[in-house]
This record gives sequence, structure tokens and C-alpha cells, in this order.
Amino acid sequence: MHPRRSYPKSFKAQVVQECLQPGASIASVALGHGINANLVRKWIPLYRDLDGKNLPAFVPLKLEQNIPTRTEPTIKIDVQCGQGQLVVNWPANDPEGCARFVRGLAQ
Repeated sequence: MHPRRSYPKSFKAQVVQECLQPGASIASVALGHGINANLVRKWIPLYRDLDGKNLPAFVPLKLEQNIPTRTEPTIKIDVQCGQGQLVVNWPANDPEGCARFVRGLAQ
């Protein structure tokens, strides 16, 4: 049996705020942080109404539609998660960072 992990309130609040952004998926936000989506669903009613001064800075960004494509070689990582798929294209010139990312996913 695994011991329960505890998370700081600021981390929980940040995750909840990410989930509340337009178009955000609870499952994808949870996966991105390496935690179970059911746990995040429990946090939402507890942390969604905190006033902004208690929350870490989180600024949603709008991406331009005409972003130039990279011509640099990348490492493509495909991860099956539930009924969806996470696809990451990591710069090939940063293999150590890619390895850290993959190890983080495996935790």
C-alpha cells in the first residue's frame, strides 16, 4: 500500500484554476501534473472560490493560429491516457530535459 501524498494549498489552488480556464480538461490538467483526475475533482469545490491574493500567478495565454512550424528535429512522445492521447514534441537538442520529463510522467 502506498502512503498518501499531500500537496500544498497553493499547488491545489493552481491546479483548480487551470481546470477552470475555458476549454481546459480536468483529466488533461491532472495528467500534466501527474495526479489523478478524481483527486482534482475533489479539490475544485474547495479551491475555486479562493480570492486571487492567495493564488499563485496564472495567466492564460492565447496562441496565435499562424505559428511558424519548427524546422528543428524533435523527439515525439505518444502517451495513451484513458481514451485520449498525449503527444509531446520535445526539442532533440535537449535529451536530458526530455528524459526528466519522461521520468516525471512515470512517477
